[in-house]
Amino acid sequence: MEIKLPQMPFKFNTPDGPMEVTVRSGSVQVKKEIREQYTAAASFITPGIRALDRIQVMPGAKTHGEVMKSLVTGFVVNLDAHDKGSLDYRVLEALCRAEGVEELDN
Repeated sequence: MEIKLPQMPFKFNTPDGPMEVTVRSGSVQVKKEIREQYTAAASFITPGIRALDRIQVMPGAKTHGEVMKSLVTGFVVNLDAHDKGSLDYRVLEALCRAEGVEELDN
């Protein structure tokens, strides 16, 4: 399913609690070198046991701008890649159905 978000950061509700999509940087090992990469992730915005959980929303990119542009112009979410009972599936399904999110597959 291809979707786009109305704005960034984007807040939405899941069965597990309220979350926010943000862009973060991180290091990725590629062959023998370590590269800085940016990715979009959903994180819980309430304190508690899951406050540090991050659900990756889309594959990484070389720049912060690339990720931001993809989020508001369109990116693919593959629900079938996750077990239906998993936290990742529930969060991504809630994101796809959140108010303001536009489905581009139509």
